[in-house]
Amino acid sequence: MRVGPAVRRRRWRTCAAVTTAVALLVVVVTLYETPPRPAQAVEIGTALTERSVDAWNPEPATNRAKDILRNVTETANQHIMGWGALNPAPAPGERSWESLDARVRLMDSTGVTPVITLCCAPDWMKGGRPGETDWNRIEVAPDRAHYADFAELAVDVARRYPQVRDFVVWNELKGFFDPTNNRWDIESYTELYNTVYRALKAYDPTLSVGGPYVSIDSWSNAASTSDPSSISGPWGTLDQRVLDAVDYWLAHADGADFIAVDGTNATRDEGLITSPAASNGKFSATTRWLVSRTDLPVWWMELYPDVLPHEDARSTYAADVALDAILRIGDAGGDAIFIWQPESDPRFHSVALWDSTATPDGGRPEPLVSRLQELQEIWSSGSAVRYRWEDDRLVLNPVQP
Repeated sequence: MRVGPAVRRRRWRTCAAVTTAVALLVVVVTLYETPPRPAQAVEIGTALTERSVDAWNPEPATNRAKDILRNVTETANQHIMGWGALNPAPAPGERSWESLDARVRLMDSTGVTPVITLCCAPDWMKGGRPGETDWNRIEVAPDRAHYADFAELAVDVARRYPQVRDFVVWNELKGFFDPTNNRWDIESYTELYNTVYRALKAYDPTLSVGGPYVSIDSWSNAASTSDPSSISGPWGTLDQRVLDAVDYWLAHADGADFIAVDGTNATRDEGLITSPAASNGKFSATTRWLVSRTDLPVWWMELYPDVLPHEDARSTYAADVALDAILRIGDAGGDAIFIWQPESDPRFHSVALWDSTATPDGGRPEPLVSRLQELQEIWSSGSAVRYRWEDDRLVLNPVQP
């Protein structure tokens, strides 16, 4: 039976008392901060999007991509509508599974632990006409009158794919911002979440369900946002509205098996305001705050460790910045990380795992692949990791207990 990140986290905590004496011997050093707890291995996965092992690429390229998923990542996430999947419920009572079937087959064929994000909603659940799909409205939330219909669709997804045990409810609170009150309508989202959670648990109480998949916004300084939090650093200031949304969900969710967030090391108003590596301190601070609020496993559903605009997002340096972000999240107590869009896309200035157009026959691994393999070899040996920056290069050294 596959064991997902949430289950691994619970097992890790169960044995924590036994390993305390050993853990105290582990020292993890970074250039910017000393983590408050021993390092732990995190589950490294990817979020599949519309550019992920595409059938129109040359066969050698798709084979290389599958090998990377198989050998470098442990889990993968797929949305039920959008980002590689078509509308699964074009009309009431109608189901269309072909595109989602293909993505689940991809995950199965590469041996990763499959995760499904229950987003987004068919048009007829948000005021549109049955049988039509307006992709310009993909980020619109379902109407409250259709929360039960969306929950029914979620159960149908779980029933069709029994190998999937982990489900995330919605994506980035899309459609749930209240412009009148300038805050997240977390109350409505939590109502949707609870409706879906109850339905899935009634169908199979062993399923793992989590949320709220909120994007952790930050600003260059407290004066740049209407709602600054007290959590800040050289990388900026966290938005209090996001933290309030997380706290509300934790207090009012009917239950949860993990907490999901996402975000970038850059600020919303000025981008990166210090070096990329120093900006990764945002991931540490956010994860520590989440761990202080809940014992739930912490999943970063989309990770964006940006580099400066003039820097190559597909360089070895950018890969090291991403690796640094992963290690910081693990040090702070995080459990799972999903790299958004594993296939390189020239439209996005973001780290990736492979390029399907780089050679005549298509495909090559991006620099992050070899760095992840190096990290996972250390973790698989049972060692912790000491890491430091030397001349724009992240150096890893195992620390034996």
